[in-house]
This record gives sequence, C-alpha cells and structure tokens, in this order.
Amino acid sequence: MGNSNCSFKTFCNKFASPWHARNQKPALVAGTDIFPEGLGPLTFRNTQFQIGDFFALGLEGDRAGTLLVSRAALNRSPSLKVLATLLDRLGAWLVSPRAGGDDQSLELRVSPSHVVNLPVATRVALGLPASDEIHFAWVYPVPIAQRSAASTAVREAQNSCALVSSDSEGIVPVCRGAAKGNIAETRQVQTTVIQDGEHPKSVVQGCQMPEELDIEDANVSFLTVGGYIYFRPGTPQIQSPKSGGNNRAMLMGAARPTVVDVLCARAIRFSPNGALQFAPARRWEAAWSQRLVAQGRFQPVTARKWLAAGARYICWVRPDEHLPDPQGREAKVAHFGGFAFLFHELNEPDIKGLDRYFEVVPEPDLTRDEQPLAGLDSQGKRHSSSLPFHLAVEPPEFEERQLRKIFELARRSRWSLVRHLLAEYPHFATATHDNQSTLLHVCAEQAKVDVDLLHQLKELGALYDAQDAEGRIPEVLGSSAFRVLAQSVWKVPPNLFDDPEGWFHFWDRSFKGLLEPQVLGDAIAYAYRCDAIGTQWVKSYVNIHHRDGICKAGLLGSGGLLNTLQSSEEFASLRKQTRPPLFRGRQGSLTKECKARILKLDSQIERLRFEHGWELGKHVPSGAIPLPLPSPCPEGSGDPVERMRSARGILSFSFEQTRSLPGRLWQTGFRIDFAGQEGLDDGGLTKAWVTEIGFALWGDATFFDQRPGGCFFKPDEVEMLELDGVPVRSIDLYRWTGRFVAYALYQRCLLDCSLCAWCFRVLQRVAVFRGLRKNLRTQVLDDWPETAQGEDSMLADLASLDHTVASNLWRVRHEMSEDDLKWLDFTCSGVELEPGGSSREVSGSNKPRYVRLFCNLLLRERSWLGLQAFVDGFLQVIPANVLAGSLEEGVLRLLLGQPDVSNAQMDELERLVVPKGLVPTKLQHHPRVREAAAWFFRAAREGDGAFRARLLEFWMGVDRIPLAGVGSISPQPKLQIMVQPTGGDTQNLRGGVKRIASWPKERLPEGHTCGNELWIALPDCYEDFAERLKLAVGNFEAGFALR
Repeated sequence: MGNSNCSFKTFCNKFASPWHARNQKPALVAGTDIFPEGLGPLTFRNTQFQIGDFFALGLEGDRAGTLLVSRAALNRSPSLKVLATLLDRLGAWLVSPRAGGDDQSLELRVSPSHVVNLPVATRVALGLPASDEIHFAWVYPVPIAQRSAASTAVREAQNSCALVSSDSEGIVPVCRGAAKGNIAETRQVQTTVIQDGEHPKSVVQGCQMPEELDIEDANVSFLTVGGYIYFRPGTPQIQSPKSGGNNRAMLMGAARPTVVDVLCARAIRFSPNGALQFAPARRWEAAWSQRLVAQGRFQPVTARKWLAAGARYICWVRPDEHLPDPQGREAKVAHFGGFAFLFHELNEPDIKGLDRYFEVVPEPDLTRDEQPLAGLDSQGKRHSSSLPFHLAVEPPEFEERQLRKIFELARRSRWSLVRHLLAEYPHFATATHDNQSTLLHVCAEQAKVDVDLLHQLKELGALYDAQDAEGRIPEVLGSSAFRVLAQSVWKVPPNLFDDPEGWFHFWDRSFKGLLEPQVLGDAIAYAYRCDAIGTQWVKSYVNIHHRDGICKAGLLGSGGLLNTLQSSEEFASLRKQTRPPLFRGRQGSLTKECKARILKLDSQIERLRFEHGWELGKHVPSGAIPLPLPSPCPEGSGDPVERMRSARGILSFSFEQTRSLPGRLWQTGFRIDFAGQEGLDDGGLTKAWVTEIGFALWGDATFFDQRPGGCFFKPDEVEMLELDGVPVRSIDLYRWTGRFVAYALYQRCLLDCSLCAWCFRVLQRVAVFRGLRKNLRTQVLDDWPETAQGEDSMLADLASLDHTVASNLWRVRHEMSEDDLKWLDFTCSGVELEPGGSSREVSGSNKPRYVRLFCNLLLRERSWLGLQAFVDGFLQVIPANVLAGSLEEGVLRLLLGQPDVSNAQMDELERLVVPKGLVPTKLQHHPRVREAAAWFFRAAREGDGAFRARLLEFWMGVDRIPLAGVGSISPQPKLQIMVQPTGGDTQNLRGGVKRIASWPKERLPEGHTCGNELWIALPDCYEDFAERLKLAVGNFEAGFALR
C-alpha cells in the first residue's frame, strides 16, 4: 500500500485551525467554549477592603508591581481570619513601617496599570464609573501552595527585598523570632526520624487548605484567586511616605512616590451572563513569554478549574501591550487586555503548543439567557447563578511527602504498604530519592525481598540496571537471593512444569550443567511463589536432599526432582500454604458452555448483518456508504511514528465523516475507499481500516489512560481532546469509539482492542438492565452488597480495570495489620475519598469502607461520562437485545479471538486453504503446488505458539484465530505459489510448471494482509523453504527489502 502525505485539514478543506486568528484577527466575539478553549464569562463582586488597607509599589512600570495588604484588613470576616491563620503558619508576612508605626503586610504581585478603555456601556454593565480617568491593575493571588514551607516563605520575602529597596521603603521579611504583635512565629517544616509504632502523620507536617476556609467569600477569593483594583492616579508627593493620609494608597516606582485614590477592589467569579467576556483562545507565542517572564509577570495558577485543564501560570496582558511579532517588530496584542496561560513550567518550552491567551470582548453579549447551575444543596439552600473559583485540593509538596513515605516504608520492608502506595503513584517506580536511588535499589539492600513488589516495579517500567549517584545498579547492592529473584522477574524464566528443560538452563547461569544448592532453593521457591516461611522450608529441603546440587538428569530423569515436586505430599502441602491467589490481570480459559454462549452472540450478530444485506465472504452491499480515506502506512512498515501519524489521519477522516451518522446507518455499513487502492471491498479493506483505527486509538496514551488491565477513558474533568490539530469533546470521541467497536464486531473483524474488560462488563450489564427498564447508574453498578461475596465481586470488577490495585486492596482488607493500616488515609492518588479523608487514618474498623470508597472512585466516579458515552455509542449500532444471554466479557472475547493456535486449528486452516485457497486456481491440483503447500503447513506446525501467532499476523494482519474458528475468517485465506504453466498437462506432469521470473526460490515469502494472501516462491527442498519462512515471519516489521 502507498502512503498519503495529506492531512485532515487539506482533505476536508473546511475545518478551521485550532487557533483562532492564524493570520488575521476576526471580530472580537465572546466565545462559548469551556476552558481551555474558552474563558469566562466572569462577573465582579465587591470586597470589604478599604483604602488604607493597601500599600502599592511599582504599578507604573513595565514590570510586575507589588501590593502590600495590611494584616489588619484580614480581620473583617471569619473566613479572612482563617486565611490569616494559615498565612501565619506559612510565614507569609512582611514587616512594613507605614504611617508612623510598624505593620505586618501580605505581599501580592500586581500587573502594570492602564487606563480603563472599555466602552461606556460595558463599564456600566460591570459596575465601573464611566470616567476616563480611572486606571486599573490585576492583582495576582498569594501562592499558598508555593509557600508551604517556612524556608520558602523566607526566600520569597528576601526576593521581595531585592525588588524593593529596604532603605527607602523600610520593608524587611518577618524571620523567626522577629514577629511583633500577636502574629504567629514562622513555622519550619518538621522532618523527624520515624520510630516503630510512631504515628505516621508526624513524618512531615505540611500545609493543607483548612476546611473552614470559605472560598465563596469575595475577600478570600480576591487574595487566593486574584482580582482587580481600580484607582484614580494622584500627583507626585514631596513629603515622606509616612506622612500620607489614611484615604490614599502610596504608589511607588516612579521618580518620586505617588499617591493614588483606590476606588475599589473586586474579586472575579464565574457567571453564565457575566459582563466580563473573552474571545476564543488564540495562540500565545514563545517570544512573548520570554519578555513577560523576565518582567515577573507570569504567576502560578491557583484556581482548580484551570489547574485541572493543565494551566500552570497566568499573566494579565494589559491593554495595547506591545509584544514582538515573529519578525521582531513590536505590535499590540490585546486592545482591551486579556489573560495568557502557560501549560508548562517557566523554564520549559511549549512542546505541545497549548499556550494561549483570551482577549477581553469590548461589547459582551448581555442578552444570553442565564442558565441555572444547580438546584438545592444538602441544606436546602438555593445556589446562586454564579460559581466561585475552587483552589487546588493538595499543595505541590503533597506528592513529595508521599515519595519520602514510600522510600521510608521500603527501608522498613513494609512491602504491603509499598505496593499499595505504588499502585496510587505508579511513576514512583522510576522516581529517585536520596543519592539518586530508586525503589529497586532500596529493595536490594533489604534482608528480605518481596517478589510481588518486584513484579509490580517491572510492570511499571522500573529499570533493572538503573544507576544511583555512585554508579551502582541494584544487583550490586543485593544479596544472591535478591539477584536470583530480580533476574528471574526481569528476564521471565520458563515455567518449571511447562518447560522443565528450559527452566534448568535459565537457572544454570554458570553453564556447568549443575544447579548449586543456594540457586536451586531460590529457584524452586520462586517457581512456587513461596512466602518467607515457604522459602525457608524449600531451602532446608534442598540442603538435606540435594546438598551437592542437581544436574539436568537429576531433575528430569525417572524418579528425579521434577517427579518429586509433582507428586510428593510435602510439595503438595507447600503449594496449599502459599498466599491465596491474587488477581493476575489475564483472562481465564473458556468452558464449552461459556464458549457456546459467546458463539450464540456471534450468530445473532450475523443475523443482524444479513438483515442489512451483508453476507459472509461476499462483496460490500451496493447500499453501503462510501468512506474515502487516505491510504495507510505500507504493510511491514517498521517506523512506529510514521505508522501512528498515518493511523491518526485515518481516524480524523473517519471521525468527521461518520460522527453524526445514526446507528442504523452504521448497520447499513461502509465501503472503505483508501486513496490509490481502487476496487471492491470484500472485507479486506474493512479489516485494514479497523486495524488502523484501533492502533490510532490505543497505540499510545493520547486519548485513553493506560491501566494495567488495559486502556480506560480520561477522567471526567478532561473535557477536550485534540484530534489531528482539531479540538473535539472527549465524550464525542468516546461515543464514536463505542460505535466503531460495535461496527468491528458487526463486521466480524478481529480487533486488537486494548480497552479494559471493565468497559465490556458495564456494557453487558447496561444491555440487560435496559431491557428491564432499570436506571443505568444505580442498577448497573450497584451489585456489590456489603457481604463477603459482594466485596469479592467488587474487587473482581476492579481487577478488570487494574488488577494491581485490586490485589493491593485485597491485602488491605485481609492481610495488613493495624500498624500497617495507620500509614494509609482516605485518599486515592491525592483525591479525598470523602470530606476530610486526607486526615483520616485507615483502621481495622473502617477498612471495609476504605476499600469500597476506593473501588467506587475508580469504577464509578472518575471516568463515568466517558464510559457512559462509549456504552451509548455501542448500543446505537448493536441493540441491547442482541447481547442478551452473553457473557459479561463476551464482546471482548469475540473481538480478541483465540490467543493460542493449536495443531487442530492449523489442520483446520490447511483444510480450508487446500485446495480451494491455492493460487493459481488452475494449478491448485498440480503435484508441485500441493507439495509446496504441504511444506508450508508442516513448517507452521513445527513452530511454537509464538511463531504460529506471528505467522498469522504476517499472513492476515492479526495473530489470532476467530473464536468461531478458522471457517469464519474473512476474506478466505489464500496461499499463492508463484508459478506459471509451461504447457502440457499441468494437472499430472511434474515439469508442467515453472517459477515466475521475478520470484526465484531465494525470495522471501510476502504477506498481503488486506486480502489474507500469502505469496511464496516455489521451493526445491523443505529445509531451505522452512528457513526462509522463519526469517520472513520473524522480521516482517522491517519491510520486504530483503528478498
């Protein structure tokens, strides 16, 4: 197949750029999208701050100025007092002598000021004076999360002193012991050495947002989210700053101090009909960031809504601000001002192109209907029509505390707790701590090693050869027992009972043909997954019965150790004494009854296809909808980046052309038309399309989160995704994914579907409950009664999403001691499971509730909207009644097919291909053609399971057989022997055929997956042919240049 270089935008020629105003700015019209595609609308709320509360510095320059807020101002409301107490703990106050006496002040950053230039009607709508003499500035919030340690506060204060001369303004930071009045002493972060039995919360005393802090208080919002101050500039003053009156605020930064009349300070708030409205997002240039960052203009984002969307820093761009264009020329960016957002750290480039800004709209749409945001709350009070900003739940240092905790637990060999925290923070598997050590380094240094933890680390990407600051890898630090276990985990030894000879060679690292006692004991204990007691028992047994070690004959021979392991009562008892089976994250084998139920579903779908004109093995019906698409990557392409680029292009075209089609038109079906591949689609092109779409959706983590159990939907707060540069709503893409998966099943295509099994469990339950007309959310998932059976069912559901977390929660419920449980709190990955959960310990009495809330968050709450959209989309194509009576994972089983290719299946495949699938058809009975086919299937049978799977993928594009058997493969597989007749009776004369000139016997076989065709040169001997087939099958990703 050829490859297309066209993009979605050039193909459709009608979709706009993701950034408005690529070359020229359109008229300023208020956007309607949610953040980060849109901003606002916002409304203002008056605060209780008075003129004498502020002390302004540097508002008239280009750099960020400073606003000092008097501590006395924080006594005007109960919530402000709570905030003041929090700031006391953070050491956030400065001592600033003003008006003849010392005062404690809070330092806030302020944008450069500018005259209000909005139209008069807009000013009136915002409640601003219509005078042209009014100036304003944006006040940034106090960065509470960044001030969580007293040492950080001191550094911030020292930095402030560097910006403002202490000789002229008398500003000094409040240090320990220097506070006056009733201000609390600056508190340092306390780090203590944990003794056994100590309360775990005393490790680090950090800062968390007090529950009683009222975020709806306009005064608190002004200080913690930001707001505007409006003032009337005064005249230069000759007198000392200390002689200023009480009705004016000092303005510093010019040649002389200047006083200003502060008219008001206003907080912002979300409101559907707010008068402060913004145009849609526009691209923010890197050159602009460089200038404004250097001026100290970008400050940390504190509003949870913006943080959840990925924004990290915010800047108010003042009206008519001049910034350099790509040619270096200065140009005005936003005539009425606006907000700019950075989605990365200040010292990092905008790799993903997410930085953007929103310009204020001069004439807001004040006619839009106000939409109520909520009804009555739990106290029966009616919510207002606007919503406050919410601050981030956890400060940035929370994760650092968790990292210190998990390393400390590893040093204490508290393996259950380490596994539990690692499941919540999987990136800790590769994180480094003291001396650049990883968790694997710490494990190596312990006397006892937990095998399950090693497996978990490996699954999460921990490197076996990671080096610490001294260049040491974990193997060097560990004992021989650790080395044996770690090497076995990372190199995956053969199963002792499935491949005993391979198992022996794996453990015979000295290549002496002998397993010495220490290695033998560790190897057998690992094969049985023994706990500490079981491992000691095995080592004692080896020391008694095999003190000289064991050779291969002693293991495999009649009456050898292998026979003892399989038949002795001692080892049978040892197997029973191991830890109860945990969730392993793999599908079990199917019974005949279960397989029959799934095949019944397959036949019901086939009847649905027949009703719409589809018949197995025949061409696409004439009524099918044409679906023109760019061509996929060439078969055999080994470049994953190019493959993904091509697949994403196909996904973009497919999504935009079919997103609005109802389910009945999906049942009518599509005729796939790849560019440059004209011809009838007899199922091969549809199969290729399904394969490419699956790779585009699940080939990386762009659209779905990757969990141990498979891919799952992004959290509900991720409202927008980007597809080929075009923003799309996540639920729209997930609903389309449901239709696509149903269509792949409808067309009987095998699909490497990476969605976790939980998606299909919910799908089946929804199908059943819809038939009974039951409520979706409460009935589909509310099948976990508070009994032992209900809890096991709940954990089994969680295992279908994340078997690692499910296994850890089982240990929390059944294995962990009270001392272990004290290390846990009611949070999951930093999210509180219930109000106040971060300060509530798990105990023996409340651990059932902890486990249930944990499961509920992961299965019901975090990604519910995406899951619901997927299910809705699927059932639009395949009705719920079709799924009746099937297994919960029956759809997934049909999509994946049978993972193992048996000899019986190879025999069935040979009967299907020989002779009807042999090409050329006129020569399919010729002895040389039959001989070549026989040699082909002989080589296939002699290969192991991995080779057969690769052969199928090489031949048909998938490495599995359909669950219904090889007879359901479509199109019918073909084996083409590249020969031509030489004349005479080609049915009986051995010399009646010859090789095609372009296919000498040395040429490697080629797979053509669209038509399920495999081409081979006419061989002369079996051994040479088998070798060429193995070479082609083992290296087909590299293409077909080797011939």
